[in-house]
Amino acid sequence: MTKSKLNCRPFYVHIATLFILLFSLLGGLLIVLQYQQGMQQGQEHERQSFLQYREQLALTLKLNERPARMSLSLLRSGQLAAMPDLEARLTYLPQLAEVLGNSSSYGAIYAGYQNGDFFLVRKLTKRARERLDQAPPASTLLVQSLSQGQGEFLYFDKRLHLLERRLMPDYSFDPRSRDWYKEARWQNGIIATHPYLFFTTREPGMTLAVESDDRQAVIGLDMGVEGLSAQIGSLSLPSHCQLVLFDEMGTLLAADPKRLPSFDQLSRLPTLSALASPVLTLLQQQIATHPTLLHGPDEQTFTLTTADKNDWLVNLSPLGEGSPFYIALLAPMEALTAQARHEALQNLILTLAGLLLLLPIIWLVARQTAAPLLALTQEAKLIQHFDFSERKVPDTPIQEIDDLARTMSGMRLTLGNFMNMGRALSAERRFDSLLNRILHETVAAAQAEGGCLYLAQDKQMTAVQALWQQQPIPCERVRWQEALLGGLYHTERLSLPLDEEHWQQYLADWGPFPGPHQLLAEPLYNHRQELIGCLLLILPRCSAAELASRISLIEALAGMSASAIENQRLLEEQKQLLEAFIELIAGAIDAKSPYTGGHCQRVPELTRMLTQAACSQQQGPFADFRLNEEEWEAIHIASWLHDCGKVTTPEFVVDKATKLETIYDRIHEIRTRFEVLKRDAYIEALTSRLPAQERQACQDAVAPLWSTLDEEFAFVAECNLGGEWMAPEKLARLDAIAGRTWLRTLDDRLGVSREELKRHPDGAAPTLPHLESLLADKPEHLIPRPKQDKLAEHNPWGFKVKVPPQLYNRGERYNLAISRGTLTEEERYKINDHIVQTIRMLERLPFPQHLRKVPEIAGGHHERMDGKGYPRQLQGSQMSIPARIMAIADVFEALTASDRPYKSGKTVSEALTIMLRMVEEHHIDPALFTLFIESGVWRDYAEQFLSPAQLDEAQCQALLTGSVGSAKVSNLSP
Repeated sequence: MTKSKLNCRPFYVHIATLFILLFSLLGGLLIVLQYQQGMQQGQEHERQSFLQYREQLALTLKLNERPARMSLSLLRSGQLAAMPDLEARLTYLPQLAEVLGNSSSYGAIYAGYQNGDFFLVRKLTKRARERLDQAPPASTLLVQSLSQGQGEFLYFDKRLHLLERRLMPDYSFDPRSRDWYKEARWQNGIIATHPYLFFTTREPGMTLAVESDDRQAVIGLDMGVEGLSAQIGSLSLPSHCQLVLFDEMGTLLAADPKRLPSFDQLSRLPTLSALASPVLTLLQQQIATHPTLLHGPDEQTFTLTTADKNDWLVNLSPLGEGSPFYIALLAPMEALTAQARHEALQNLILTLAGLLLLLPIIWLVARQTAAPLLALTQEAKLIQHFDFSERKVPDTPIQEIDDLARTMSGMRLTLGNFMNMGRALSAERRFDSLLNRILHETVAAAQAEGGCLYLAQDKQMTAVQALWQQQPIPCERVRWQEALLGGLYHTERLSLPLDEEHWQQYLADWGPFPGPHQLLAEPLYNHRQELIGCLLLILPRCSAAELASRISLIEALAGMSASAIENQRLLEEQKQLLEAFIELIAGAIDAKSPYTGGHCQRVPELTRMLTQAACSQQQGPFADFRLNEEEWEAIHIASWLHDCGKVTTPEFVVDKATKLETIYDRIHEIRTRFEVLKRDAYIEALTSRLPAQERQACQDAVAPLWSTLDEEFAFVAECNLGGEWMAPEKLARLDAIAGRTWLRTLDDRLGVSREELKRHPDGAAPTLPHLESLLADKPEHLIPRPKQDKLAEHNPWGFKVKVPPQLYNRGERYNLAISRGTLTEEERYKINDHIVQTIRMLERLPFPQHLRKVPEIAGGHHERMDGKGYPRQLQGSQMSIPARIMAIADVFEALTASDRPYKSGKTVSEALTIMLRMVEEHHIDPALFTLFIESGVWRDYAEQFLSPAQLDEAQCQALLTGSVGSAKVSNLSP
């Protein structure tokens, strides 16, 4: 069941919250829109102010330039350029003085001649007087003349009377080197230089110049721009705004006089950054790094952010069309948005006040709207708790909620029917009962008159259950109607109105015609969309809507039924496949080597017998021992797989009948034969040179050694069989025999495999002939154990076994010295390793929950009650009863098996005697062995699997009833 989230709230809270959010969103949207509108209005006001300032400054500059340009146009065609000397040029003084009087911004007018002469008329302003030495007090004009290399300064009053004439021998000025002269000579018409600081007065301005018509002189006019700064200072600019005039190089021409630096100490005009304003410095940087900024649209508006995170709105534009000067108005965004922010705050306060007034109304409407939903919530909770009882539908004026209430009521009834059938189907475990339940529950849920369940069997549909008017019908009477139902292989379902004609044609075997009905055939598909059956139902006549509702319910029930049928079939098929596969593995293990015989097939049967005896015991230690069907399955699988690890055990180890038997390269045997041939050839050569008498003497002399060697080989051959215990004296004799040497003349590395060659010692082979021991333990006889075959002390499986360092040791003396049997320590470990591999293999399998004990049961049959078994050295209390049962079954089967080539099966009495000894040695469970004896499982097993000769009934009874035997058996229980 899903728990409620901590942040969940009632529906009416959400409705109220929605209204509040909508109101807040609308108010906030209006506030944002008004704020943006205020922002736009502020920016537009700033833009209009900028345009007004631009027009005023442009007009001022235009008014200053127009008279100057007109005067220059007149002078270029006059005689001033043709005047050869100072006296002639002074005749033009009244006209030039009149030009200077046209504007206060005109500082000087002059002419530069092609021969280097220079004639200048300057107004003596206060700034000019300060820069010149001892000008007469009444003088208003200064004529600076350089004629034929002679410099003179002439001072005139306002009536143009000469007041003083000074020779200036040091006055040297070549107008031809000045920019205004050069530009006027290069271009047609009047030119305007870039702004600069006038040399004499140190005031900012620019020069207008034009070449005379006769090209003898260039006439120029100095026009100052300080009046523009004065005009900017007179504008009604807000205190937070800055207005600047500059050229494309960022050279400052005009600004508020309060902000302008002093020009007296400067050699050139300052840049914008000279005003010590961070935003102007940033604008200067932008102009320098983005030259295209001044060549964009006529009017640009953008934002600059200074290092102190203040945003400034910049309006930038040329001063006029074709003008080389630019005007910029800079205003801080904080000041521009102050009014908008103030109005937004006021609107926010009004919105919150209105929201507080509406809260009670919103809350009341939300509660009344959510009341029916609360009732439906209670309805859903009851359905959630599987309570499908009849209840009243809540009334509501809202159409959607009313539809939801009626739909939930219908859903309650449908779910009730569906859940009832689901519980019924899930409760069935037997296939026949499942089919009967499917038909009965479907007929009841769909309120049908009858029905039939068909299943696909042997590629045809066969009726398996039939019902008509609550009475079962023999399946033979409801045959599959191919003509009627054959289309189900290609369509979803068949719905057919049943009249008398259809009834007599298809359903006459069901009985007499019951009147008009509706036949519905719903196909059953498996997960591969294969047709596995069909549900045929006979419904009473009903409306189309009700029929559609029943069809939907039947479709859902059919899907559940098909799933249940397929699951039962798949489960049975998987169990059969698993059992067949397990038996296949066990059979393969038994067939792998005759030394295992039918062990894997007989142990499960003996385990089943003894387990059944334990379950049948009504008193004693196993009175409470009972197994359900799933636990029986676990024991069955574990007993069949208890030796599955033997698939990893090499056959040559399992089948090793003698101590020296192994898999080896027979090139060594063939090499020995060649050694014998060489010896025989050498002996034959020597013998042929001896007379017959000496040959006989040689044979007589070697006969005792031959006899000794024959006896020693017979002893070695007897040791190789492994039938007797190797006493110390036998080991001593074996060492003496091994100490004999023989001469090897052939290289023992020729013809061997790469792997065997790797096991030879590094370095060169011994020099031939080489003396070797008769029975050798050589380095190449040691086969190292792979890294993955080693077990750590704290391995994840809990194995407590001693792992030999070598995988195999094929040394001749080492193998012949085996004390008992034919297996070395390494081979014995390899044999015992099958149970380790069994556990590891089984624990890797994804057994379902009820089979999780299979590895423990299968892997415990070599453990002992005293904890000395393997591979985990478990105590008897740590082992489950099924594992202990399998240990007894494994021992008894191994002792009595008669299909092993290396031994004959023991009689039952011999096997029981050995097992009695194992009980005394705390090898097997005494209580289970008592049950094994008293229940007669040993006898039942012997009669079924052993030869009659092995079942020595008399000896068994004597053993079990004798004084010694009975005393042992009576004390077996713990």
